[in-house]
Parts: sequence; C-alpha cells; structure tokens
Amino acid sequence: MENISILIVENDKTVSDLINVHFQEMGLSTVRVATKSDEALSLIAEMKPDLILMDVSLAGGIDGIETARRINSTNDIPIIFISSSTDRETIDRVRTSNPFGYIVKPVDKNELKSAVDMALLRYSMDKKLRNSEQKLSTILNSIVDAVIVTDINGYINYMNPVAEEMTECRLENCQTRINDIVNIENTAIKIMKGNHSIPLDQGQSYNYLITKSGRRIPVEYSVAPQKDRLGAFVGTVMVIRDITERVKSEEMVMEGINLLRKTMGGMIQAIAYTIETRDPYTAGHQRRVSDLAREIAKTMGLTRFSIEGIRLAGVIHDLGKISVPAEILSKPGRLTEIEFSLIKIHPQIGYEIIKPIDFPWPVADIIYQHHERVDGSGYPRGLTGGEIMIEAKILAVADVVEAMASHRPYRASLGIDLALEEISSNRGSHYEGDVVDTCIDLFTNRGYVMNQS
Repeated sequence: MENISILIVENDKTVSDLINVHFQEMGLSTVRVATKSDEALSLIAEMKPDLILMDVSLAGGIDGIETARRINSTNDIPIIFISSSTDRETIDRVRTSNPFGYIVKPVDKNELKSAVDMALLRYSMDKKLRNSEQKLSTILNSIVDAVIVTDINGYINYMNPVAEEMTECRLENCQTRINDIVNIENTAIKIMKGNHSIPLDQGQSYNYLITKSGRRIPVEYSVAPQKDRLGAFVGTVMVIRDITERVKSEEMVMEGINLLRKTMGGMIQAIAYTIETRDPYTAGHQRRVSDLAREIAKTMGLTRFSIEGIRLAGVIHDLGKISVPAEILSKPGRLTEIEFSLIKIHPQIGYEIIKPIDFPWPVADIIYQHHERVDGSGYPRGLTGGEIMIEAKILAVADVVEAMASHRPYRASLGIDLALEEISSNRGSHYEGDVVDTCIDLFTNRGYVMNQS
C-alpha cells in the first residue's frame, strides 16, 4: 500500500486529519485533502489519485454523490464514501454512483484499512475483467467470422458486427431467439448455364444462410455450448463463416472438370467408333460391356471415382483390336492358332496406345488386364488373383457375359442363361467370386437387361 496515492474529500477538518493520521500509520505519505467539489476535481487532474475517500455531505452546493458522478464521467478511480448517515435514502443515492465502499463516521482505523484494501482489490479485479472483455470484444469485432452468443433459452445477448451484417439485424433490435434470425438450409451446389442448372458431384453440398431480405449466403458454421465454472449449461456460441468466394472458386473448378469430362468423353467415343467401324459385328459391344461393368461396380459399392474409370475403360477396352487385320475380326469360322495369337495381343496394344494419355483413372492398366484370369490362365501376362485390379476383374466378367449373350459372325447368340452359367461354373478360378455373384444378382434378382440396340 506504500505507493498508493489517496485524495480525501472532506469538509470537516477534524475528520480529514484523523483519516490522514490513520494513513500515515499505515505507511502512506501521498495523501491530499480537498473540502469542496471544484477543489477535488482540480486535485484529481493534478495528482491522479489511485483512490478517493468522498464525504457524502460537502459544502458549496454540490454534495459528494454528485461530485462522484462527475468524477466517474471522466475518470476511472475507485471511490469510498464517508458519511455519518446510515439512513436508507442516503445509502440508495450512494449506490447510484457505483461506490467501492461505505464507511460510517467516526472512522475506525481497522475499518478504514479493510475498506481501502477491499476497494483496491475489487478495482484491480474489475480492471482486469474490463481489459479482458475489451480485448475479447476487439478480437470478436475484428475477425471475419460472424459470432452470435445466446443464453440458456436461445435468446441472443451478443452479436459481433459481422454477424449483424450477415443476419441483417443489429443487436439492439435483435432481442429474440437465434432461430428467428438464423435460417440455414443445405443445398447441393449446381452450376447455372443460362436457364439450365448442371448438377455436380452429388456429394458436394453447402449450407446456405437465408437472410431477412432473402439473400442466400453459402456458409460454414459451428455451435458450441457455454458452461459456467461448475460445468452447467448457460448458453451457446455460434460461429458462422461466409464462404462465398470459396464456392465461386469451387464452382469454376467443377465447371472446368465438367468441360474436361465432356471433352474426354468425346475423345473416348471417337476412339470407340473407330474400333467399331473396323469390326461391325461387335458394334455396341464395348458400350454394353461398359454399361454392365458400371452396374456391377455400383452394386458392389465401389467409389464414384472407380466406377467412372471402369466406365471409360469399358468403352474402349478393345481398342487394341485396331492392330488386328479386319478379315480376322470378321472371319465367320473358327480362328487358327496364329490368328488367335494375334487377337491375344490386343490388350497390350490397347495399353500401349492409351498409356501416354494422362487419365485421372488407371484406364490403360484396366484395358491391359481385362483378359487376365484369377487362376493365371488369362492373357497377355498370365497374372493371378491379387495381381489383377478389381476394375479389370469386373470388366472381365462383363466382357464374357456380353460376348456370349450377343451374336457373333462365327455363331449365334448363346443367350444370357449360358453366359451366367459360364461365369458361375468358373467362379473363383477364372473370375472373381464377388464379381460373379453381383453380376448374377443383377440379372436374376434386380431385373438388369442388356440393351442390344
């Protein structure tokens, strides 16, 4: 307490002298005395005291309570009132000026010391709390996210400026529940093209804040509980982030991806058409294989990424046949061993043609492996089990089923029943068991039909 400066505002010299003596005994030397309001205000500007002892009754027409109000309007100094009165009216008037203590005359030394210690402690704690609140307020007011705080019943008791702007509601006008002004809906994003919307990846969606004026703002948000020091729930804190710019960027990226997919699809179709013009008997074969393989993969629960890779590989899986003489491809009778050996290299040829193209999917590898068999009896490399990609195993089953169920120059269609019997009898040896089971289920239980057109 040695470094504390105190101003005593007391018009009774006997009382002020006694208080001064008490302070000197406490080790305080920086003590000044004023007897009137204007004198007190002048000394405050000069000495900037750490504490003021204020008599309720002052001479000069302005009492201590009014003087305290004037001091509080321009200064941050704790004030302890001194009075010989203990009536209810006086105490109620004192309370209006936010006092830090109240001492009844005659002033007891121990009571004075206790009042001063308590006032300085309370002031120190209040100042730390105010500084903390101001720092928190500065942080909340400067961040780019909207922050909304509610009580236990959901009524809003704080909004930072960003939240006011985003919700189009100022805090003083928003004495309501948070659900009344924060309306958030979830919508899958779409790219608008004129009057048409192009749906993107179905897994891609955003939350939209719907404002009072009907604006739709894409947002991210989180809600956390507020708890007191005992862990009891006292309210919530909601943080909302405007992600408009990110959505615009992602929509541009998705638009580019869609354009790329369209271009890539056109290129794939051109390749497929080139193959089919050389082998009219298998026209549509690749498309049908692609469709069946895609359904098998979808039913097995493969990712959308893998399914798309299987679909594209299926459309051009026989690309390597472009190197096989047309008379062999359309030969009505059985192939010789040499002719079949030429056919057997078409997966490798297709791989070599597609390999330089930087697809996002392993299209070249799927094409390379689509005639491999689980037991190693396939071609061109004799791969076994785990060496063969699941995409290639799916394509292999779809390829066999379509080929047997369709007409060929050297035989009529064998029908879907024989095709399913083929993959069933070779389940686990030639063909992957799960793939076979799924393919059979598609035809027998799910009503799948191959389009021969």
